[in-house]
Amino acid sequence: MNFLDKENKWISPLVEGIGVMASVVIVSLVGIYIFPFILILYPLAFIVYGTKHGLLPSGILLLITGGLIAVGVDIISGIIFILAFAPVSLGMIYSIKKRRRPLEILLTGSLLFFISVIFIFGAIGNFSGISMIKQLEETFKETLFLQLEMLESTGLSNLEIARWKEMLEDAYKYMLLILPSIIMIIAFGVSYLNYLITGVILRLMGIGILPMPRLHKFSVPNNFALGMMVMFVGIYIGKQFDGRYFDTILLNLIVLIGLAFILQGIAVIDYFLLKIKFNKIIRGVLIVVTIIMAPVLTFVSLLGGIDMILDFRKIRRRKSQ
Repeated sequence: MNFLDKENKWISPLVEGIGVMASVVIVSLVGIYIFPFILILYPLAFIVYGTKHGLLPSGILLLITGGLIAVGVDIISGIIFILAFAPVSLGMIYSIKKRRRPLEILLTGSLLFFISVIFIFGAIGNFSGISMIKQLEETFKETLFLQLEMLESTGLSNLEIARWKEMLEDAYKYMLLILPSIIMIIAFGVSYLNYLITGVILRLMGIGILPMPRLHKFSVPNNFALGMMVMFVGIYIGKQFDGRYFDTILLNLIVLIGLAFILQGIAVIDYFLLKIKFNKIIRGVLIVVTIIMAPVLTFVSLLGGIDMILDFRKIRRRKSQ
């Protein structure tokens, strides 16, 4: 009987592991050839499996699955999938099993995914001799050329086309400058979505993990302002030694801090909408409209900054009690 019990302990993880590998390979093929956006769910099955069975089995599955993709598609794809998704998957599994707070889990996953993507960009550039930034610049140039052709076909004057060209060029240059921030935001989105769905699946399996805080309860850490000051001081000191990347780093830092302000502001708006007793659908529509309307975001970020100081929702007071 003891032998059978031990055997069952091996059979269950093995069967589930095979199912995980099969499902992830299918998702990968769909993502590579049909619908790329589904690849953001690549870590999901590994996080669920690893939370249930442990870090080491999940790590082995990640390597084997990457090998299967390398055989089925190509070696480069298999390596990229391992480098991109293994760190974020293992980091989130470790954090979940250590019962870390959801925000800490998200930050861990986001940072690991960000580092992985930057490393992949650098590795591709070193091996191919072609910078990813240069490739993006060429892509933007081709896009700009197509957009200008479309504008010319609308019958606009040369002056109006010149203005549009200048505006589009500035927009693309700005996007290249804030590329690190864009990658970080995408990394946070990947971590958030995978953690959210992981929580739902694990609860259905009878395994409880700390739930994601509701939007109206979102708040930046209490030491956010201090951390922000330290980063600005650090960037300024770094400028004295090497100022080549000062403007780019400063711009990306401002973008990320602005995003934190906006999230805080949206949380405050959701809090007051809840107080007024709006239902979920109306609250969701109003928040989406707020996000879409760019001019309103300035007010939202200002509201978030004020809330960090005045604590409208009394969140920090409750935490300190």
